[in-house]
Amino acid sequence: MAILKKIQFNNILSIEDMMYLCRLLNTNLSLNNCFDLLSNSKNIKIFEKIKTRLQKGELIENIIIEYTPVEIRSYLDALLSSLSFNIALKLSLDFYEKQNENKNSLVNAILYPSILLFLTITALYLFDLYGLDSLFSLMGSFSSDINIYHNIRVLFRIVITVIYYGFLISVLIIIYYRQPKRITLLYIFISRYFSNSLFNIYYCEQFMSLLLICVDHGYKTKESLQLLKKMKSKPIVAFLAFHLDDYLLKGESLKEAVKQKYYDSSLSRYIKLANYTNDFSNIINSYLLITREKIKRKMKQFALTIQLTTYMIIGAIIIFIYQLLFMPMQAITMY
Repeated sequence: MAILKKIQFNNILSIEDMMYLCRLLNTNLSLNNCFDLLSNSKNIKIFEKIKTRLQKGELIENIIIEYTPVEIRSYLDALLSSLSFNIALKLSLDFYEKQNENKNSLVNAILYPSILLFLTITALYLFDLYGLDSLFSLMGSFSSDINIYHNIRVLFRIVITVIYYGFLISVLIIIYYRQPKRITLLYIFISRYFSNSLFNIYYCEQFMSLLLICVDHGYKTKESLQLLKKMKSKPIVAFLAFHLDDYLLKGESLKEAVKQKYYDSSLSRYIKLANYTNDFSNIINSYLLITREKIKRKMKQFALTIQLTTYMIIGAIIIFIYQLLFMPMQAITMY
């Protein structure tokens, strides 16, 4: 398996290679010249394979996906059906950079407290299974009045078990809803019954950020929506693009179209202002900045709640164990 992964890795260009290639293509150099300039010990064999296939008459659009890094492959695959390679590559890299920036900020905010909680709960769960019984037996030899501690232990076990299995179930739910159709159905459900939730706001921000990139590249709203509808790797983005495009086809204005329950309720106000000022890019960029700050603030609050919960559990367990261990001293002083 390790050998297969290594072979696969050696047949894939890096993100840096694709970025440099994009920049060189903007200088109007030929593909072969670009490949020659970018060749090094790590990628020269890949570029030689591509050049050989180009000489046989194959199109770069049909070749490049096989050698594209997974981070941008799905974007490039969706865009190549309607755009030239140069433009599709530029858009794909812009999409990747924007999504990676947002994803990293959220992951950094929630990763540490989540790992801390999981490790704490796992350690306490194992301690309850294999350590507390021995401790209770030892304490019972000094005093028979430990019923209250047994009751606390039962409460402790219930809390730890609920949190532990709740954490595991949450992870399984996340894995289950990674499938495109399932996560889209989940988004529809949450949008209908929990409008303006963090889940809803996050994906609206993602959709509008990709739409703005397309607009900033000179595409009209209609053309941008057509591109985003093909994003199979971003099912909710494709879903939102489809419904927005559908409403526009019915003759609705953009401001009215985004009033659907699937979109952030504040978005229509920004669209209205953008139409009034005729400055779509700057107004929507303001919406994205404010929305990102709102998401970060809520994620920080959530992370803080997890951390405080973890510290409270640790503190309660330390006090509980301290009381148990202090019982022999109490028994000695009584005699």
